[in-house]
Amino acid sequence: MRVKALAVCAVLFLSTVIGIAGCGNPDIVGNNLVMQAREDYSELDSARVVMTNVDTGKQEQVFTFMYSGDTLVYTNWKLVDGRENSEYNNGEINAYHHGDKFYEYKDGDKNFKKYTRSDKHQMTKEDMITYIPSAITDAKMTVNGDEREVTHVYDVEKVKPTAPEEGEVTDFAVRYVFDKDGKLKYFTETTIYKADGKEKRCGYKTVIEDKNSIKEITNIASSKGEN
Repeated sequence: MRVKALAVCAVLFLSTVIGIAGCGNPDIVGNNLVMQAREDYSELDSARVVMTNVDTGKQEQVFTFMYSGDTLVYTNWKLVDGRENSEYNNGEINAYHHGDKFYEYKDGDKNFKKYTRSDKHQMTKEDMITYIPSAITDAKMTVNGDEREVTHVYDVEKVKPTAPEEGEVTDFAVRYVFDKDGKLKYFTETTIYKADGKEKRCGYKTVIEDKNSIKEITNIASSKGEN
C-alpha cells in the first residue's frame, strides 16, 4: 500500500494506485475531512505509522520517521511470512535486514536513495492515507458519540487491488474514524476476495502515532547489534 510495505493486501493495493490519486471531490461524503487529514500528514515533521492486521491483531508494519533539517531519517519494520524485516535510512547510509541477511549502502552507491521534504518517501506522502475520488462508488458518514466515521467503497475494476493469495477481489473499502475536532484517529482498509471457492477478507488498520514528537531514530537494521 504505498508500498505500505508488506501488509499484504494493503500494500498491493497502494502500490497499484499510488500516483493516480488526484485532487479531492467536494461532492463525495467526507471529502474535506479526508483531504485535510492527508494534508496534515504530509506536513508532519515526525511520526510513527503502525499497520495492524485486524484479523490477527498483530502489527505487520511500523514505519517511523523524522526530518533532520531537510533530510528524512526513517526505519521501516515489516513482518513478512512470519519473519521480521527492517530498513534504516538517515540520508547517509541505507541499511536492510532481511531474514538472516544484512545489506548496507552509502551515499553515492548505485542502490542508495536519499529522501527529503521535497523528494518524499512514499510513506511520508499524503497518499499514505488512501483516497481516490474518481474510483469511489459509494460513500457514507455516521456519527458515534464524539466520533465521525466515513466509509468509501471503491470500484475494484478501476483501482485493481490484488488479493493476498490466488483469487478474485470483489470489494475494497476504506473506513476513516475522526475525532470531534475532525482529526483522523485511524483508518481501516478491507479487501474481500474469492479463493478456493470461498469468500475471504483481509483488513489492515493504520494509526499515525507520536506526531511531531520523535526526536531520535535508532538503526534497527544494523548487523552490529545496534538495535
